[in-house]
Amino acid sequence: MADRSTLVVVYDRGSLSPTRLAEVAACNEAELLFVVGAEAATGTPIPAAAAHAEEMMPALRMCGEVVTGVPGRLDELLTAIDAHQPAGIVTFSEFQLAPTARLAARLGLPHHALDDIPAITLKDAQRQRFAERGVDALRAEVVTAPGQLEAALEKVGLPAVVKPVWGASSRNTRAVHTAAEAHAFVTGLLAGTGPGVPESALIIEELLVGRPTPAPWGDYMAVDCAVRQGRAEALFTSSKFTLAEPFRERGAYGTRSVVEPALVAEVEALACRAVEALGVTTGIADVEIKLTPDGPRVIEVNGRLGAWVDDLAVRSESAVPAEVAVRAALGLPFDGRREAVPDNPIAFHYLLVPPVGVTEVRAIHGVPALRRVPNADRVTVLTSPGSPAGWELGATVNAAAISGTVATHDELAETVAALEEVPWITYG
Repeated sequence: MADRSTLVVVYDRGSLSPTRLAEVAACNEAELLFVVGAEAATGTPIPAAAAHAEEMMPALRMCGEVVTGVPGRLDELLTAIDAHQPAGIVTFSEFQLAPTARLAARLGLPHHALDDIPAITLKDAQRQRFAERGVDALRAEVVTAPGQLEAALEKVGLPAVVKPVWGASSRNTRAVHTAAEAHAFVTGLLAGTGPGVPESALIIEELLVGRPTPAPWGDYMAVDCAVRQGRAEALFTSSKFTLAEPFRERGAYGTRSVVEPALVAEVEALACRAVEALGVTTGIADVEIKLTPDGPRVIEVNGRLGAWVDDLAVRSESAVPAEVAVRAALGLPFDGRREAVPDNPIAFHYLLVPPVGVTEVRAIHGVPALRRVPNADRVTVLTSPGSPAGWELGATVNAAAISGTVATHDELAETVAALEEVPWITYG
């Protein structure tokens, strides 16, 4: 229809489903044009991206139109997109931030500036930007060969965190406490001989030690910031659950937190400064903040909407992040978060993750028992017998996701404890 705007969505595995996007787009008189294979056309290959997109193609075609990029034929892809007269462009995938910026620059559409993409997507460049702009300073060093590790550890110190320079979902992320432990882990990843996915570059970072926090609550938070003309404001703040070893998320809840309000305000202010320091001018960015005994510290910023955030915000009646993202991309005015209401429900999204030491799923035999846990409104099994379960693969091997709402934090703690006690899966 001529009176409807077209929103380009550069698609890959990400934080919003095609059906949710289509729902929000329809409410804003917009149509969706999904771009698949942008990484190939723009010359930024991403392993396994095509496999996920191929699986989702029926859903994408149900929710909008689809154009596919071909390696080395960027101009052809740009012509296909331009024929739809796009009004905006957006991605909800960490993997597609750089390709989206390249497309946006060529199409003349607002998005992250190409010059800011390294600081938004690469952990070493991001740390450097934060230090330069007085946001946060953390000792860190990149290694691309085992011979560089000794000098890196001298600069950073021990204990330290090892993680990929570019990556998502806690892949190959762990703490190391001795030089021998660091050498074994780093050498295995760089040489491709360890249990994890091989890496070409790792960052060794100073370990941020969280303040003492009783389970099931986490010692870190996430703030999704809405950005208007380069100014960031807190849209939705997620409180976290205790990490699963070594550094795997167990989900989040919101909007009311067990963290004291004054500290939440401090966390939100730091998150907004971090987003602005990276040069984000419009849309949504997700910031993880560690709660240390000395105050909040920035873990990292992701230049897109965070996982589960739209669902948690909507169910807790706090904001509608999906609509903010769509309207911002289309250049339309958008509402921020709603005024807090003391008795708003606490929405949660809890992840059951494989324990350290297992390698595969042997059997699934008790899903009905999970569904009988009070407040477990929706249970989604994310794995199957024979699937890998090693911690090195991060969130890609999560076993199940449970969502619901509760009235109090005590009720939420009881729900989490009950979920962890259900014998529903066997690992090997």
